[in-house]
Formats: sequence, structure tokens, C-alpha cells
Amino acid sequence: MAVRMTADWSVLPGEVEVIGAAMQSLMVAIRAQPGCVSCSLSTQLGEQTRLRYEEEWRTENDLNLQLRSEQFAKLANLMERAMERPRIEFSLPGGTRGIEYAEEVRGG
Repeated sequence: MAVRMTADWSVLPGEVEVIGAAMQSLMVAIRAQPGCVSCSLSTQLGEQTRLRYEEEWRTENDLNLQLRSEQFAKLANLMERAMERPRIEFSLPGGTRGIEYAEEVRGG
């Protein structure tokens, strides 16, 4: 069973281009990682721009390696620019978890 990370967050319209460009280059690096099944970014434009980002990994171990990587640190940095706290969800064999899962995997 594949595992998935989904993140939803809003940014100001003026930040969309910068964050979108950073996400595109980040996604190229992530897709090249062993175990990556897919990753995608979608946007919903309005007063605020909503971003929805998904990564799918072959195994939970593949996901955990990603969570400890420099790419995930860069992704987390981009999400810190959100207008409100991002919603992050991990779909795992044992059920669904929130951001605390990434914190556990990253060691604190």
C-alpha cells in the first residue's frame, strides 16, 4: 500500500508566483527520489490562493526518508509563509496522522 502526504495552505496573491516556482523546482528533486510514486501541486485562486500539495510514496520507510531530507526542510520553510497554519495529513497503513508524525520522524 502506498503512503501519502497531503498539505493545504493559503498564501497572499503576491506570493503565488514565488512559491509556485520554488515548489516546481522542489518537486523535480522529490520525483527523482527512490520510492516516490508521484507528487503534485494544485492551486485555487481567489482573495487568497489555496495550495494543495501531495506526495505519494511506495512505502512508509520511503516517506520517512523524505521527511528527514533537505527537500522536506525546504517544503516546510515554504509552508511557514502561509497565511494560517497549514493542514498536513499523512495517510499511512496504520491510519491517518497529522503534523506530529513528521515531528516524530524528524526526531522532535
